[in-house]
Amino acid sequence: MTPARDDGLVIGKITDTDVANMRRRIGFPNPSLRKGVLQTPWNTASNPDAVRRWSECMGDMNPLFNDEDYARSTRWGGVIAPPGFEWSMGIDRNPLMDDAFVKETRSALRGVQLFHSGAEYLYYLPIPEGRKIYKSEVVGSVEEKQSRFGGKSVIVDNVSNWWDDDDRTYVTSHRWFVHTERRPVDKDKPVKEKKRVELASYSDADLEAIERAYDAEYIRGADTLYLEDVTAGDALPEMVKGPLTVTDMINFHMGAGWTTYGNPPYRMAFENRKKLRGFYSKNEFGSWDTLQRVHWDIELAHKIGVESSYDIGPMRFVWLCNYLTNFAGDDGFVHRIRYELRNFNYMGDTSWIRGKIVEARVDAELGPLIEVEISSINQRGDENISAQATILVASREHGLAKLPPQPEITAWRRTA
Repeated sequence: MTPARDDGLVIGKITDTDVANMRRRIGFPNPSLRKGVLQTPWNTASNPDAVRRWSECMGDMNPLFNDEDYARSTRWGGVIAPPGFEWSMGIDRNPLMDDAFVKETRSALRGVQLFHSGAEYLYYLPIPEGRKIYKSEVVGSVEEKQSRFGGKSVIVDNVSNWWDDDDRTYVTSHRWFVHTERRPVDKDKPVKEKKRVELASYSDADLEAIERAYDAEYIRGADTLYLEDVTAGDALPEMVKGPLTVTDMINFHMGAGWTTYGNPPYRMAFENRKKLRGFYSKNEFGSWDTLQRVHWDIELAHKIGVESSYDIGPMRFVWLCNYLTNFAGDDGFVHRIRYELRNFNYMGDTSWIRGKIVEARVDAELGPLIEVEISSINQRGDENISAQATILVASREHGLAKLPPQPEITAWRRTA
């Protein structure tokens, strides 16, 4: 059955065939996360300028990532990329698929909206200067659910791996996306039948409180974090992010690129639409534009059933990276980040990020480490991030933080 269209917006249904075809893609790339004409990553290799631009565009003022001379004075001996930077990298080494298989499965869950709901990342090595990185991302599992947002939904786990020419693994991850049918917002529906979102509005006093938090933002830097100096229950410093603006969204893409689909302009946009027709709809002028604009176009957000334009999930992930590396300092190493995205982060929202240490110990394999829990609460009092992380730290008895042992090479890694 051909999906219905609304100004070019594909309005699909989740069918048993869709789910079955997505399950056939286990071990192969997810057809709903495919690239268009932009096949080369934003950064093919790490370098000081790329890391600095990333950090500036993410609002991260840590000199370890912003100041090349400073970075050379640390234990790393040069610029290293912060966690999250890998999303600007990764020369495609996905498993190859034959044309018949692609044709049979490419429409799996087409025409339904997908939302990034969370992920777990494991870091094994910092990415140094000049290192070329390869990437694979495949479907790991497919699970049907009932969503409070859109009724029937499907959760797809996408498994990623980043490595170099010497087969050293830098990062592995599991990213979870919720696929749900598009249902326009009914503005005439009585408020009692659904919870309406109160969008942000700030007084001068509110803004002054946010600015005080920015002034007080903690960056540990060269003050080494020792295992012996922390105890379970200790609070981590508070960090604020917001009020969220479209400018923040532009900055993110300036630093990271488009990360998945690619949204180039003019002739390249035309070529991109040939490959990703379902990723374009007509805008208010009757011309074609990327569906990525749901993050800054309120009317399109309403068409897919969301109260307002909102951030993209990787932005909140990068906040966590910023928060954790600020606390870990130059000598620590963030090994694990696991997070769930709770509620939408709408334009105008402000997020207050807080954490606490839940365990401090010496692990037989990883050495001295701390486990932390993190929560981000917006100005409405709603939680929009729930996370846990493992930071490898120094010990006066055991020395500097160790790096984790290398994982086994994944079966779907393609080297050429």
